[in-house]
Amino acid sequence: MIALLLSLTLLGVTPAPAPAQGLPLTIATDSAGGYRPLLQVGSILDDPALEEAVRSGVPLRLRLRTELWRDGFFNSLEGGREMTVIVFYQPLEERFVVRTNHPGRVEVRGFDSFDAVRGQLERSYTPDLRPKRRGRYYYTAVLELETLTLSDLAELERWLKGELQPAVSGERSVPNAVGQGVKRLLVRVLRLPARRFEARSPWFRVGDTD
Repeated sequence: MIALLLSLTLLGVTPAPAPAQGLPLTIATDSAGGYRPLLQVGSILDDPALEEAVRSGVPLRLRLRTELWRDGFFNSLEGGREMTVIVFYQPLEERFVVRTNHPGRVEVRGFDSFDAVRGQLERSYTPDLRPKRRGRYYYTAVLELETLTLSDLAELERWLKGELQPAVSGERSVPNAVGQGVKRLLVRVLRLPARRFEARSPWFRVGDTD
């Protein structure tokens, strides 16, 4: 607990500004793969304040939303896919855990370092999304990065206590090791500004347009 409070003192109340990023998020179209979207997530976690926040007990959440739009008199939304990732630290095991909510399934993986977490998240993605009729299309993508709120922390605790807990942390629930008062202080002091990145693909055609 003393070490946790000391880290708060060292961090202060003003998080480090977001680092300069060239292309944090890009999206293209794989014409050879059925016109599926090709997303590339850049160095969005290249910020010591983010790693320090996670190590201090404040999980991060990433939301990646991809949408397919068809051009017309009014552009129409043809489909979308969303992936949510929660990154948190387990001090008892001294490891980071990445919980990824894919459509219809949950994936949980542990990593020994924050750099390994970055290698897992800062990469290319190919969502299962493609046009189903002829027309002129484009893709959009939105990536949101934020720290969890108190209600989110409570939900994470319930999840750790549930059926998936043995696969994540044995019989121990790490968030319970941090008192409610300290968690409130962590969220208030370490809560970083939400970061939002957007990208749009070039237009592409499927079949003969009307």
